[in-house]
Amino acid sequence: MMDIDTNGTAPQARWDGRRVLFEVQHDMQVVPCAVMPVVIRELAPGPCFKTKDVLKCFMAARSQIEAAVHSKLQRRTIPYPTPLTVWSSDLEDHAAAIRMAAKLDS
Repeated sequence: MMDIDTNGTAPQARWDGRRVLFEVQHDMQVVPCAVMPVVIRELAPGPCFKTKDVLKCFMAARSQIEAAVHSKLQRRTIPYPTPLTVWSSDLEDHAAAIRMAAKLDS
């Protein structure tokens, strides 16, 4: 398993051979999460195929991925499966929620 140091700003992201594992804080709980490289490639520019590149691309897109996780967790009840997997549809659902909120605000 390969780790990437985040310089203390967030828990480490780890590659387990098929997905990136990471954790988020939600409602005073640490939630283990996972995201597949194909989802990361949708968000991050540049090459994203080698383990080192996948982790770098994850770090570049982490805020978007974590926002989608929080959005997904708000729609779920405990217990949720762990690790909570982030899919492309979760990113789309989060983007749609932001657009809906913007329409309601205007």
